[in-house]
Amino acid sequence: MKKFAVNFLTAPLLLALSLTAAGAEFPDPARPTVLITGSNANYGLAFVEEYNKLGWNIIATCRTPTEADKLNALAAASPNIVVEELDIMDDAEIAALAEKYRGVPIDVLLNNAAINAYRHGMSTFGNIDYAWFEKILRVNIIGPLKVSEAFQEHVQASKQKTIVALTSTGGSITNQTMPVNVGYSASKAGLNMAMKNLAIYMRNKGVIVSILAPGSIDTEDYMNAADPETVPPLYQRMIKAGRLVPRTAINDMIGLIDRLTLDDSGVYYNWDGSVLPW
Repeated sequence: MKKFAVNFLTAPLLLALSLTAAGAEFPDPARPTVLITGSNANYGLAFVEEYNKLGWNIIATCRTPTEADKLNALAAASPNIVVEELDIMDDAEIAALAEKYRGVPIDVLLNNAAINAYRHGMSTFGNIDYAWFEKILRVNIIGPLKVSEAFQEHVQASKQKTIVALTSTGGSITNQTMPVNVGYSASKAGLNMAMKNLAIYMRNKGVIVSILAPGSIDTEDYMNAADPETVPPLYQRMIKAGRLVPRTAINDMIGLIDRLTLDDSGVYYNWDGSVLPW
């Protein structure tokens, strides 16, 4: 994040005026801006918390802001955070938010909102809910693509020019070894392909498109709980199996996003910077 200290503080006055004119009155409009979807919990909220510590201007979106208690509390204490309503499957809401922020440079568009199928039970052959399958595909593939299209000009007008889609290691066809959660895995593989195509399209516009798998991040820091018995049973099992990624992975991903160049656009990255096979 340090590379913005000089560039943004010496940015033209026009940049600052354009930001405040669009309805978001950040205390320092010359600082970099990130828009994060699904900001009310889990990964999204963790990204808001960490970008806030770095001093970024944050447009934090979620479907129901009135129910986003933790996010609202954070925004109340941090004037650089604006909470906006956005359902990534609602075309009118996407268009309205893009119009509201017309002329506002968005350095990082972080497509985090998604359906995590693992939270709703495994989907196995012979027991597939196809209506649920279709919803997963729509939300996890079409939603991020719609948001990316709507805000492409905002990103292109920024310094960092980066669109990020949070995917999953489960989207790797090469690494797939168990026939479970077919809907979720298919949605993430589809998201990877959609974003790979977007990366090719946006390259000539100077925009980086990152496909980033965060892993199962311990956003609640259960791994360091004073009393392990207070940790929910599912997370106790995940900790025992070594399946949880430390909370610091959020910071690692922010650092990775900050280092990306056009040569990295369309690459399928794991949270630790390693490249995943398609």
